[in-house]
Amino acid sequence: MSKEAKATERLVLFSDLDGTLLDHDSYSWKEAKPALDQLKALNIPVIFNTSKTLSEVLPLQLEMELDHPFITENGMITTIPANYFQSSDTDKNTHYFHGRPYKAIRRVLKQFREQYDFQFRGFGDCSHQEIAELCGLSLEEASLAADRKASEPLLWEDSEKALKLFEKKLGKEGLHLTRGGRFYHVSGKGNKGAAAKKLFKHYLESFPERRWLSIGLGDSFNDIPMLEAVDIPVLVRSERSRQPATEHLPDIKHTESVGPAGWSEAVLDILESVPKRHESAGELL
Repeated sequence: MSKEAKATERLVLFSDLDGTLLDHDSYSWKEAKPALDQLKALNIPVIFNTSKTLSEVLPLQLEMELDHPFITENGMITTIPANYFQSSDTDKNTHYFHGRPYKAIRRVLKQFREQYDFQFRGFGDCSHQEIAELCGLSLEEASLAADRKASEPLLWEDSEKALKLFEKKLGKEGLHLTRGGRFYHVSGKGNKGAAAKKLFKHYLESFPERRWLSIGLGDSFNDIPMLEAVDIPVLVRSERSRQPATEHLPDIKHTESVGPAGWSEAVLDILESVPKRHESAGELL
């Protein structure tokens, strides 16, 4: 994505959810509402880029009254609403699958556990009640979190040495290990950054007369590829988990506040600092 700042550029915002736009414990987005309202007024797309599942994100889209594309399961699935882009001729949501099927991932994990005696628990090993307790969710929410298509969250219960071997073995199977805020995630070799780049390209191709500027907000290790891919990266402060090193991103912004309060703080600051880069009226698409 271009690093040039142009007066006519439009903004697109990619955002992690848990610990970023959503509070780590309560999953509330109340503190982010002022910034969300301003983004809506300015017709700036807010694109979720999350480890959550498609089933989890759809209710959130409705709750926040958003109708933009979104990326789920750490970059493994991109969903574009019907008739969203000018080039689209479909009246149904389109789901782009970037990874490996969930059942195939589970087969590899089962094989590894039997062959190497790795100690871990994946969502596929847990009941909905156990997932609810691990994540602080209701049973209904836990069932949505368990509805996975292309990735497996897991709790690592073995040594660091075993973890390195586990990651190496996954690579030989064409799988990738990503560290998130609560869990490790096993998936195909895509990531949040690769998915964001592909989706951003849709904006460039659908609206070639416009120049686009990308923003990315995240709080954890699995957000780094997304923060590396955007024009304005923001690391939202976390008090719940160790945050990744970002020295290689000299222009990155760090929030003082945590979670959705920090998210709102950063977004409002960016909108204030680049008032000429977005239009305040008219339809985006």
